[in-house]
Amino acid sequence: MRTLQITPESMVDPKGAVRFGTYRTPFRNANILDAPLYSFPVPRFWKNFRLKEWQHFGIMTPTHYFGMVIFDAKFSGASFFYVYDRLKNICFEHQRQVRGKSVHVAGQLYDDACRFDAEGYRLRFENKLDHGYHRILVDIKSDSECPAVKGEIIIHEDLDATEPLVQISPITSTRPFYTHKTAVPASGSMMLGSQEIVLDRRSAIALIDEQKTYYPYFSFWKWSTAAGHREDGKIIAFNLCQNMIADDEDYNENCYWIDGKISCLKAARFEFGDVMKPWSVKTLDGRMDLSFLALGERTDEINIGGGIIRSDFHQPFGLYNGSLKDDHGLIYTIKDFFGLVEHHVTRY
Repeated sequence: MRTLQITPESMVDPKGAVRFGTYRTPFRNANILDAPLYSFPVPRFWKNFRLKEWQHFGIMTPTHYFGMVIFDAKFSGASFFYVYDRLKNICFEHQRQVRGKSVHVAGQLYDDACRFDAEGYRLRFENKLDHGYHRILVDIKSDSECPAVKGEIIIHEDLDATEPLVQISPITSTRPFYTHKTAVPASGSMMLGSQEIVLDRRSAIALIDEQKTYYPYFSFWKWSTAAGHREDGKIIAFNLCQNMIADDEDYNENCYWIDGKISCLKAARFEFGDVMKPWSVKTLDGRMDLSFLALGERTDEINIGGGIIRSDFHQPFGLYNGSLKDDHGLIYTIKDFFGLVEHHVTRY
């Protein structure tokens, strides 16, 4: 079983060795560009070009879900902000692609920001982990199909109260996969046209997904995450993934949280056909056994240069049911937890 280690100052040591493992807090110096990438030296600009990095938030309220990302693929930047009305079962989305300095992903989460600027579309993620929060600022104009979106949300990631997942796994011995994830309360308000949605910290949950990875040219992942409240109001959440990492029994991002305390899990396996039909998600240690039923889907496809650059992205959202076994053998029932699955195949 993976154990949580004290986080060193940097992700890569002064000799260029990647510090693979599972850590207690995010890195203050997420210096992934100091990793070698290949078994032979390459220029730093090429390592930066191969680096894919993003920050993603999924925010659940009793009535709505907000999904958003700022993604820097280096050859381009992308962002989406979508809203799912859980009561009316309707969804709308704003999305943009840009190049150059219009997109920036934070180098670290203690005092840095992500930004995305396009015509009629402004999104900011201000990371203030030294002060126990992230702030999301949204200002998106209406278009012919979608209302304007404007507001501010505070994500309450207090490292004294919550144990995040901070994982560095080897795609190869020199190619690191870094992710930071957690599930924490959220508060604030969002205007959807003339409708105001107020987020109550007692009922709104934010799922955080930060990633910096040297993805290989061909890559894939299947991802599963959700959160809900126990009867006493405490948060239960989980994160499961199967991707190109071969040794995923011991190097994975699989975990659950109960009231902010993390427990690590073994490898996860996914069974599905049509992504909008039921999914089965299980861990090989038998501690999580879940079914997922989609209510809707965010999908995107990119095909550039006859498939030289390709992204086939499916992110259904819906409800989870099943069970979770904690470290002491106690069984928790997962009943109608709102969350996501993802199936993504890429060439980039």
